[in-house]
Amino acid sequence: PICIFQGSDCFYGWESSVMNRNLHDRHKENSFVNSAYDSMFHFTEEAIALFDTDLNIVRSNKHFDDLALLYSAAQKQGSIFDLITDKDDNRSFLSVFDDKILNKEITLKSPQGEDIRILQVRMGPIKDNGKIIGGYSIFIDITEFRNRENLLNKRYILICNLVDNANLGIVIIGQDHKVIESNDRFCEMIGYSQNEITDLHSWDWEYLIDENTIRQGFADLSEIHSTFDTIHKRKDGTTYHAAVSASGSDVFGDGKDVIMCISEDISAKKEMEEKLRLSETKFRTYIENAADMILTVDSDEKISYISPNCEKICGFKPEDLTHKNIFEFFMAKKNESDEDKNPFSSAFKSDKIEYRTFKIKHSDGFLHWYGVTISKTSDVNGKDILICNTRNIDQSIEKEKKLVHLSLYDHLTGIPNRAFFDAMLERSQVSRHRPLSLLMCDLDYLKTINDTYGHAKGDEVLQKTAQLLQSSLRKEDFIARIGGDEFAVILPGADNKEALVVIERISETFNDYNSDKSGLAINISIGFSTVKDTETSLEDALCKADMKMYSRKQVNKSLAEL
Repeated sequence: PICIFQGSDCFYGWESSVMNRNLHDRHKENSFVNSAYDSMFHFTEEAIALFDTDLNIVRSNKHFDDLALLYSAAQKQGSIFDLITDKDDNRSFLSVFDDKILNKEITLKSPQGEDIRILQVRMGPIKDNGKIIGGYSIFIDITEFRNRENLLNKRYILICNLVDNANLGIVIIGQDHKVIESNDRFCEMIGYSQNEITDLHSWDWEYLIDENTIRQGFADLSEIHSTFDTIHKRKDGTTYHAAVSASGSDVFGDGKDVIMCISEDISAKKEMEEKLRLSETKFRTYIENAADMILTVDSDEKISYISPNCEKICGFKPEDLTHKNIFEFFMAKKNESDEDKNPFSSAFKSDKIEYRTFKIKHSDGFLHWYGVTISKTSDVNGKDILICNTRNIDQSIEKEKKLVHLSLYDHLTGIPNRAFFDAMLERSQVSRHRPLSLLMCDLDYLKTINDTYGHAKGDEVLQKTAQLLQSSLRKEDFIARIGGDEFAVILPGADNKEALVVIERISETFNDYNSDKSGLAINISIGFSTVKDTETSLEDALCKADMKMYSRKQVNKSLAEL
């Protein structure tokens, strides 16, 4: 039996079997016990408090005092419940007076509610001769432990959710290649339930590799660290493409290696790759057989790509042109401005689609016209490039020239028509070259010729008249048929005297032709007007020339009647 006596600051105990020891021995033993008690009470890391049956604190160490100072609203700790204020905790702690030892986890909040501390509390009764005279309480701070535990729990839940909800199939396989565990996604991918899948081996779903190959190739699971594409077989016999990342290790530390496989269904990716392959094949077939050449031009204005059909179109191989400056292939027009000559530079600065025409010299040395559509885009590295769709337009240019000729030239005589003459007259008006003379020439008796010999003969006379007039003019003079039997001539730089010289030469030409007498005689009436300054209207001068021509025509008619 052990008896305990309460003193002012300590407890004394002794066994009945040593009651006969001398006082010196007992004093020595009590000193040792007291020292041990003080050491445990004051130098432990736990907070300790002793309290009587009224819950008043009898003694506490510094750790408890510091704890009470931070988490108690009371200014001075008198009762243990000044610190432990939760009613449920209070009821639990009172059970120590029923001779129970209590282990409980409590949470303390600072008065401001900003700091929370989690404590593991051990409480028990203090007895004297079997009678409970108080209690002890030991507080162990487990806040950091619980925080780490909560963090680990959250991470565990997060990982579980990640594994369960991932779109990737995850399966763990043992050294015998049998399934240990898998997530729902992997079961869904191969068409088995969770109950069924643990009876499977890896060769049950592996389509490309048989059991013997798997056993031989994957004998040591710890050496497996690879990623590969394969084909998996479902329970119903259908297959799908899968990308597998496999990694082996001794997870449990028991020498039994396992392999974790993360599997992704890449059937859609493979299908897209096949479609892209077919699309690329079609695109290459189109490019190689298209009538258009496709070029790409980089920011240095060098050809970075040209379609293979360039050899068929212009005789050059792609490698002959790649990395060359674009203007070594395209020839700009000489009469264009610098900006028009280099549409590639402006295309890099704008998102607008440009269209230009260039001449390209083929490998045989001949020049051909091409229409080029230029648009800006980006390459796979995000750098700006130009795509140039290039088409031969020789036929279009030829047709355009014919249309321009038809719109500006008289279809019968081949000389410029009235529209061309009006444009030249307007251009001459703004020109500062003076003097300038205008001739109005009219074929005599055209109606009589048409009525007598027919319009075909009349057309022949008109053609011959145009030829005779043109042969009599200077190189810089401009002649046009402006009406049925009317011709107009612009004589740049010709004053009155020079105009008369030209008219005299025309008359001699017609006289020489008529003296031959091999055909119908052709007579012509001419009027002229000379302009010496830029202020005078050329339209007015042309009217004066026309009036003079009409007067001359009347004179010629009168002479013919005589």
